[in-house]
This record gives sequence, C-alpha cells and structure tokens, in this order.
Amino acid sequence: MFKLISSNKIIFFGMFLVIIQTFFGASFDTATKFLGSNNNLFWYHYYALGLSLPMIFFIFFLVITKSVKKNLIFENKKDYFLPLFRGFTFIPVLITIYYSLKQIPLNIFTPIIMTTPFFLLIWSSILQKEFISLKHWIILIIGFVGTILIAKPTMFQTNVFIYLIFLVAAYNALTSVVVSKFSKNATALGYAFYNLLPLILFCIILSVIDPIQLTESELIAILTGGFLLFFASLLFNLIFHISGKFTRFISPLFFLQLIWASILGNIFFNETLDNLSLLGMVFIVVSGTLTIMKSQKKSK
Repeated sequence: MFKLISSNKIIFFGMFLVIIQTFFGASFDTATKFLGSNNNLFWYHYYALGLSLPMIFFIFFLVITKSVKKNLIFENKKDYFLPLFRGFTFIPVLITIYYSLKQIPLNIFTPIIMTTPFFLLIWSSILQKEFISLKHWIILIIGFVGTILIAKPTMFQTNVFIYLIFLVAAYNALTSVVVSKFSKNATALGYAFYNLLPLILFCIILSVIDPIQLTESELIAILTGGFLLFFASLLFNLIFHISGKFTRFISPLFFLQLIWASILGNIFFNETLDNLSLLGMVFIVVSGTLTIMKSQKKSK
C-alpha cells in the first residue's frame, strides 16, 4: 500500500512540475528569439549576463539554507565526473538553440524539441531496462507524428537547423534518463548547478574579451531569459531526479510546451497555426491525454 501511495505522489507531483517547466521553457525560447534580432549580441553575451545573476541567487540560497555541502560537495571525487561532463556537453546545445531560433519559427522549433519524450522511451528502455508496452509506444508515436505535421515535412529539405534540433531533443532525453539512473550520485540541485556552471564560466570569459553595450529593453530581456532558462533547467533536473522508473508516465506531458509556444508565438511574433499544424496539435493532445489516463489506472 505504501509503495502504491508513493507512486501516485511521484507521478502527479512530476506532472505538476512539468506544467510549470514547459511554460518556463517556452518563455525562454520566446526571449531568445526576440534577442536573436540583435546582430551585435552573441550567444555568450546572452548566457553570461542572463545566467550569472540567477546562479548567484542560487548559491546564496544554498548558503542560507546551509545546504552547500549536501548539494555541491561530493565525498567521492568520481561523482563530479558525470554532472560536469554533462555540463560541458550542454554548451553546444545552447549555442544550437540560440542560432536555430533565428532560423526557425517558434511554433515549429518547439514541436521538434517536443520529440524528446519519444527519445526518452528509447533511452529508458536501453539504460533503465524499463518495460515499454506496445500501447505506450503507439501513444508516444502518435505524439511524435503530431510534431512532424506541425513542423511541416517540406522544411526538412530546406533547413539544416531542423536536424540539429532533433539532435538536441535526443541529447536532452539521454541526459534526463542518465540523471534518473544515477540520481543517487548527486542531488537534483547538484545536477542543475554543474549542468550550467561550465557554460556560465565559458561565456563570462568570452564576454570579457568581447564586451557589449545594451539598451534597457535588451538587458531586461536577457535577464528574463536567463532566469527562465535557469529555473527551467532546475525543474527539468528535479523532475527526472524524482521520477525514477515512472519516466514513461511523466514524459508525455512535456508536449504542453507546444501550447505555450503557440500562444507566445502568436502574441509576440504573429505566428499562426494552419490546418495541418492544428491536426498535429490534436495528435499531441490525444497522446498526452491517453498517457495520463493509463498512468492513473496503472498507479491504482
């Protein structure tokens, strides 16, 4: 009985966090696309200024709560390898995202990123030996087909960034499963800290070498985007740190970012969805809804 109750709490708490994380993620993409129109601003300016302040607040929070040792200092030196390696490999991912959003509409970029749950199933079955039933595969494939419809099949022939974003989705899925598999090696806050630390330090060095002057609106957008990225990353790590072997129930809800992206894209960039895109959105909603229904039955 205790395990069943615990499972329910893990699943639904994870779903709640995903709703918040997907909104932060879509908002970060919106801020990044807005800043991409400034040809004098480079990715290292954006991430150095945007992420340094929330990182300082984060460290200050750990100091106040006396949890620095618990989250950032490991007894076994080998435990530093995975979080730091993940952090260094995260640098080209954010560079790719920064330049891709210049070339791809937000309501197309996001559906491609939303193939992450499909890759999550693959990596989970390989690395965590999760049993993925045929029904779960069908449900996730429905959502995957929906993303393809929204992304417009013709764009695959004309835009190389489409393929790069698919690689980002596969990378995000892989590292998420790794965090779940090795959750005992570090806390969720520790994984989040070391995931962003190499990027921030690298960007600060480049920004000192190549400084830039910003307007007030640009500075506000950079700080907003930085805070959104920081907390989206923090929640992303927390979700998969606590999810364990319930990844297959929680992951489809990441499709919610499509809805947030469609709303924000329409508000800030006048982007609209055509009939094919709307059909894809229906596929994605059906996929997520069926998975939630199955997870409720499974956890009872």
